[in-house]
Amino acid sequence: MKIKPLYMYGIIFVIIIATIVLTSTSNNEEMTKVTDPNAEMGMPQDSIHKGMNGMGEGVPSKSNVREDFWSKLDSTKIAYEANPEDTVAMKKYALMLGMSHQTEKALELYEKILAKDPTRVDILLAEGLAFYYDQNFAMAEVVTKKIIKLDSNNLEAKYNLGVITASKGDKEGAKIIWQELSKKHPDTEIGKLAISSLERIGK
Repeated sequence: MKIKPLYMYGIIFVIIIATIVLTSTSNNEEMTKVTDPNAEMGMPQDSIHKGMNGMGEGVPSKSNVREDFWSKLDSTKIAYEANPEDTVAMKKYALMLGMSHQTEKALELYEKILAKDPTRVDILLAEGLAFYYDQNFAMAEVVTKKIIKLDSNNLEAKYNLGVITASKGDKEGAKIIWQELSKKHPDTEIGKLAISSLERIGK
């Protein structure tokens, strides 16, 4: 089976999870709904890492984006090492590790947080992102289904499941997921994303 490139179906998946994780301010925050596709930490500049700037107005150069990414990675590492039991700092560092393809290190930190509270949906979303970046779609699916089991009303997770399904090459399976979201939640941001995704791959 030919693996679909991440950028074909995964752009919104990455925007949603990256924004949720990096904009959180407490250990028990509600998940952030993404309304701005250009939000900080949306996507880096190459095919997998495009647009990750968080530097304000204007379109950054590739070199600036690259430098900004490594700067963010360093700063989150410093913050985590200064407070190794702070799960907020731990989460932000883990996300950056995942985005730099250091999946194993990221997962170690996510599991450390989940050991304290296995119901942390935000961490499970981030864990799913790490697997997705690593193109481990099978584990991304396992984690995302775990989220839906914990919270059957989690629209982000349901949408992401469609992204994962499409990335595995099952367009019809993705359509079923997105069609349900578009019909049941047409006026929500996730419902609109589902409609857009259906238009991209063909209803």
